[in-house]
Amino acid sequence: MQSTYGAIIVRLFLRKVIFPFTIFGIVTVVSAITIALSETPYAYHAYIAEIVTSLVFLPPLVSYIVNLMVTSPEDVIAAIESNVKHTEEFIALSLYVLRLYIMGAYPDEEAINRTLGRISYALRNVERLKLYPDVWHRFRDFLRTIVVESTFLPHRYHMSRLMTQFMKWLIVSNRSRVARAFMRYYRFVVSRYMTERIPSEVVEDLFIKPILDVVKTTKASRGLIAYALEQSLSLLRHVERMELRGDITVREVCKILELIEESVEDIEEMPELSRLKQHIVRMKKRFRCVPRKAIARKA
Repeated sequence: MQSTYGAIIVRLFLRKVIFPFTIFGIVTVVSAITIALSETPYAYHAYIAEIVTSLVFLPPLVSYIVNLMVTSPEDVIAAIESNVKHTEEFIALSLYVLRLYIMGAYPDEEAINRTLGRISYALRNVERLKLYPDVWHRFRDFLRTIVVESTFLPHRYHMSRLMTQFMKWLIVSNRSRVARAFMRYYRFVVSRYMTERIPSEVVEDLFIKPILDVVKTTKASRGLIAYALEQSLSLLRHVERMELRGDITVREVCKILELIEESVEDIEEMPELSRLKQHIVRMKKRFRCVPRKAIARKA
């Protein structure tokens, strides 16, 4: 896997790593001359030149190869950040490197979180960035890896920041079709996280904040808000199925219902919102959820 990072560096920054290849060329030429002069009176001098060349040039080449093999993902991303000209390129390449890293057997959690933080920081001013297809393709592949490959799950706080900023970027860039696709990806990510984390916290950080809160604060189109509500309904149906399988407690189901109900309170009326509210009411009756006001009165 580390050699893959090395290939990325070589491909991106060939000018900065041309020196080792120059060394290899010099050593090869000297060796060829030594072989050609081995049967001549100049053989002694040729062998001396061969030895000197090896002592001078081979250690830096070996050192470069060793460093390349032990390069960490953070080193690669730091190199990318210091060499690329555009923030968009840094985001795309960092997501690619991060996807490779989390597919490893025992990735460093802190390294992953720091990398996610760097990418989120690069997305702090999405209004100034240009959204290219390569960027969202890299992010889509990263999310798919989390869902499909059953990889290590990054901390939900850092994932929430990244997913929130990226959804803002899509909406600000008027990429409604792509934003719809990512709402589905986000729902799949939430489903994966709920199997290993506290479901209500996952829904709040990885669904409500990146989707429902974003479509409200960015003044998204009515159609996009309606699609977000449809995804909310699909998520609740998934939660309902999880409870039937025994994968989630009734208490968590009720918490999720409360969170989603509160998050859609200030959305203007539309058919999708009515269907969502009706489904929430049905689920509350089915699972006998106690309203928060009733809990407060008992306390």
